[in-house]
Amino acid sequence: MSTVTSKSTSSVDMTKGNELRVILGFAIPLFLSNLLLQCYSLTDISIIGHRLGDDALTSIGSVTTIVDLYNSLMWGMSSGFSVVIAKIFGSGDQERLRKATFNTAILSVIWALGISVLGVVTLKPVMRLLNTPESVFETGYAYAVIMISLIGFMFAYNVLSSLLRAIGNSRAPLYFLLFSVILNIALDVLFVYVFDWKLKGAAVATVLSQAVSSAVCLIYIRLKIPELHFGRSDMKIDGRLMSDLFSAGLSFALMFSVVNVGTIVLQGAINGLGEDIIAAHTTARKISSLCMMFLGTLANSMATFAGQNHGAGRYDRVRTGLRKTLFVSMGVATFEIVMIYLFGGMLVKLISDSDNPVILGTAVYYLRFDLPFYYVLAVILITRSTLQGLGSKIAPIIASVMELLLKVFTAGILVGLFAYTGVAMCEPLIWSVCAVYILIVFFMDKRIKQGKTSSREDPTISSRCQ
Repeated sequence: MSTVTSKSTSSVDMTKGNELRVILGFAIPLFLSNLLLQCYSLTDISIIGHRLGDDALTSIGSVTTIVDLYNSLMWGMSSGFSVVIAKIFGSGDQERLRKATFNTAILSVIWALGISVLGVVTLKPVMRLLNTPESVFETGYAYAVIMISLIGFMFAYNVLSSLLRAIGNSRAPLYFLLFSVILNIALDVLFVYVFDWKLKGAAVATVLSQAVSSAVCLIYIRLKIPELHFGRSDMKIDGRLMSDLFSAGLSFALMFSVVNVGTIVLQGAINGLGEDIIAAHTTARKISSLCMMFLGTLANSMATFAGQNHGAGRYDRVRTGLRKTLFVSMGVATFEIVMIYLFGGMLVKLISDSDNPVILGTAVYYLRFDLPFYYVLAVILITRSTLQGLGSKIAPIIASVMELLLKVFTAGILVGLFAYTGVAMCEPLIWSVCAVYILIVFFMDKRIKQGKTSSREDPTISSRCQ
């Protein structure tokens, strides 16, 4: 790539303008991307279930937690890269931005190869450890080994999209994702229906669509985003940049994977409560995941916003942006709580397609218990992401480990004492404890206390962050 110093019209400087308007302008395309992924997931499952039957869905379900764990390691690493790139972009140092892009590419290749090899080597032992039923073991393995061995294509798309989001461009990744989803569905039909490749066809369709989308995204960056071009003079391994990128990425990756492990532990306790409870909880979690989506989107947007303003030394904007974003999140949570209390039963019936009163009643009970604590969840997600945007690496990991330990404790104690009510109590209790910790860490940050700095910061400051 050629060396340039100009900025494209596709990037957004989040260090200027009304804080809330900038954050929401970034968040809305990101939210639509997440919503599109949810819609695609439901469509994909529908195609596979209709063509291949319940056994195919059981096979996918048997390895979903494993594939999700490796996906979280990939997604976390790309998210960490994004925070560092956003900070450097906010500092206005174009030369360092190009060098950081090159070093990101090198780290991405190494990480993708390492995770894919680790995943393939450990796949069967992990499946055995999770007591995967023999009836679906081989089909589940055949599906998962394709997804994990070629996970680098998904990672490439995540990294390229994260680079675009780091410079404030959340619209282009939405368009590329839409293209990927349409292509994936078309390939699902071709490979599963026409070629009759069964579950392997579904896996190949997913990987191939991600590979094509990555190529399209790379072409777009080459043609439209000069900030992310690097030339020969930029193609140098920078130890400090590598350290910043890897430590930030590892922080996110560990955070996401620890949360996944905690979810697996809690699911193990739920599995002992009977099939009706499992079905009810699965349905309730689908609805709660949709409800969490916009809060998660606001949190991701704050990470980029804080990262750019961190690079510019505009901590006054970080404080103001956080306050305004939390205010919006409280309004979102209030709306969702009202909707669940008024129409929760209708939503559960629509998602579960069941007339079983135990399933319907239990799912509604969980949602009505869980949703009021979204006020606390909003504080955790948005404040934690703000800290990560400011370069904090240790505090988010500590919060995630706290969540894991508390899930292990509640799964072993509360579920035993209160049955499914213990499950409903679990996350609200964890959120409340973690929120206190995150808020203490945030308000103890000296940069937040000091407020605005007079000039753009030294872009190496992240090495001195917590």
